[in-house]
Amino acid sequence: TMKNFTLFLSLFLLVFSIGCSDSEDADVNNPNIPNTPEGENPAPEIPDDPERVDYELASVNDSGVTGFASFIPNEDGTTTVYIDLENASQGIHPASINFGNADEGGTVAITLNECECEISETVVTQFDNGTPVNFVELVTFDGHLLIYESPSDATVIANTNIGSNAF
Repeated sequence: TMKNFTLFLSLFLLVFSIGCSDSEDADVNNPNIPNTPEGENPAPEIPDDPERVDYELASVNDSGVTGFASFIPNEDGTTTVYIDLENASQGIHPASINFGNADEGGTVAITLNECECEISETVVTQFDNGTPVNFVELVTFDGHLLIYESPSDATVIANTNIGSNAF
């Protein structure tokens, strides 16, 4: 159930975060990397088979609502965006991925399924304007994710920067 899923996710994130030793970390500031010309850094590469990416939702407007959003790659190139809210009312909470970063705001890029009972799951294949988007493009997108109070109240209750804005 939900507690088991949360426990599993917590353990997965713990194992994932401590799974790399210093010797495995790439030193992007070291110009003397083998097989690269002196002083040139190799371009960062996104793996062909990337793992899921998790973003922590922050409370906005004193809502007390937090949680996480997971971007999960599917074999067909689509992305499942899974949202799990904590401390939200049991009502319906609309969600969207917007252009730009959360501090500056931006227009809606992708309308996600509403969070019902604190959970939302959307398979994303394209932006609202019809432009296709795959997992790699989504996790490098210049955007942020917003959770709203209700269908009739567009007050933002939680958000997170995603893609290029998350780092």
